[in-house]
Amino acid sequence: MIDKKISIGTLVTMITIVCTFIYTQGIFANKVESVEEDQSKNVVRIKKNEDDIVNLKVGVAKIETQLDDRFDRLEEILMEIE
Repeated sequence: MIDKKISIGTLVTMITIVCTFIYTQGIFANKVESVEEDQSKNVVRIKKNEDDIVNLKVGVAKIETQLDDRFDRLEEILMEIE
């Protein structure tokens, strides 16, 4: 039969299990907070990178426009020479 008395060993085991559970929950909560902070930082970095890419595309478009204008001018000069 099962002994229904609670011994000191059983009490220590139960306390150990409860403390381990609480400790594990604390570690898990810290990890979740850490992941949330990293995720927030990554969102900011991604947004900044997207803005930088847009700015670079605008800069490239301006350069292409200037090159087109200069090539047109070069063609005009070559046509005048001939």
